[in-house]
Amino acid sequence: MKQKNIVIGIMCIVVCIMVIGFAAFSTTLNISGTSSIESNWSVVFMNIQELSKTSGVTINNAPSASGTTATFDISLESPGDSIEYQITVANQGTLDAIIEDIETTETENSALLFEVSGINKGDKLAKSTQTTFNIKISYDSSVTSQPEELNKTLTINITYVQDVGQAIEPDLEPTLVNAILRDNEEQADTGIDFSKTSEEDGTKGLYYTSTNTEDNKTTYYFRGAVENNYVSFAGFYWRIIRINEDSSIRLIYQGTTPNATNDAATIGESAFNSNSDDNAYIGYMYGEVGSSSYSATHANTNDSTIKGVLDSWYENNLLTNYSSYLADAGFCGDRSLSSGTGIGTNETSYGAYNRLVNEYQPQFACPQNNDLYTTNSSTKGNKALEYPIGLITLDEVMYAGGYANINESYYLYTGYDYWTMSPWYFDGSNASGCYVPLGGALFLNAVHFDGGARPVINLKSGIEITGGDGTSSNPYIIKTN
Repeated sequence: MKQKNIVIGIMCIVVCIMVIGFAAFSTTLNISGTSSIESNWSVVFMNIQELSKTSGVTINNAPSASGTTATFDISLESPGDSIEYQITVANQGTLDAIIEDIETTETENSALLFEVSGINKGDKLAKSTQTTFNIKISYDSSVTSQPEELNKTLTINITYVQDVGQAIEPDLEPTLVNAILRDNEEQADTGIDFSKTSEEDGTKGLYYTSTNTEDNKTTYYFRGAVENNYVSFAGFYWRIIRINEDSSIRLIYQGTTPNATNDAATIGESAFNSNSDDNAYIGYMYGEVGSSSYSATHANTNDSTIKGVLDSWYENNLLTNYSSYLADAGFCGDRSLSSGTGIGTNETSYGAYNRLVNEYQPQFACPQNNDLYTTNSSTKGNKALEYPIGLITLDEVMYAGGYANINESYYLYTGYDYWTMSPWYFDGSNASGCYVPLGGALFLNAVHFDGGARPVINLKSGIEITGGDGTSSNPYIIKTN
């Protein structure tokens, strides 16, 4: 071979858009590869797997692949629709390969969101190995009017060269979502037994699911004793809980140092609510005490005690300089009923109780729109919040590796009590919410008792980082200028 550092493969993705229904998209996606050397060069697509699809997506023709060409023919009907695929790429040749460049031509149609994740410049594809990357095509949920231009073409070119040990640096400012997927080998969560802690079943890493999620979209979440989900943002350290269904990123407060423990991993102690003698006090916001109706009891008219603490902290630390980086993805304070009426002093158990005690199955989807706390700028939820800040849910703790048993070796363990947002039980005298006690288990606590407050926020999906690998010594640093 006369030249070692020559182009040996190019894959192109082309998206063509047309109108269907309400500003709908008919999308044809082509990925192709070519070879220009005299050697055993074979990069092929081995598998195309649909990860998630909303109800408004129509698959006009089944995905097909031949060699290094794959075609997807779909229609996106309305804002919020999306489809995501995972493509397996195998290097069956005799030459190691490396990605030299990823070039994209952005569409001028702001309503179409096209995301390729799981690959980056400098990624190697050794001979006789394979890798995966994801393609997500979505109709921006924030679009409120028909775009003027719908016929646009978007391409992405992935250029491979022979890997001869050269250093090809990744883009300096990747998005946080891409960095998370780049730095982790995501796994399907189908084999996880949620009646066990992550320590008990030995699970650890980044998992994905489209079951029990919002609109059956894919979400990626961290579980177990992971050590690479640290973020530096707004002068504080955070741990990544998950990539939400809308590709925003959910974070939980870690403190002013990355390895903070005990009360240093909270913003202080607070009762969940100052009173606990009515079913109303189970809520992050609540309605009329002593009411004879469920809807009046659980209306979102009064702030809980802990909501006031979080709102005040937000005003002092995030409102002025950092609110523009935050997404309004919502926080679920599920008040759906497992038993009882949820009224007055009637004994009642709530949805999270049933999922932990009876079903052993958490869920990311919020069962009731009234309990999905969002601000009035959101297109979903109850629009009752003033600020986009909340608490983690019991379900998210279960996904992360917590259960009713002690677990001191998962990333949410701090050695200190702290509240979740999830209502638990009213025993006829006291309303109890779910909290994480000293040993890292999930337990109940009467809402008038104090517990730690760990704020949860959501970063926007396209947020960029200036560096980091997610470890405590080198956290992802959010670009804020």
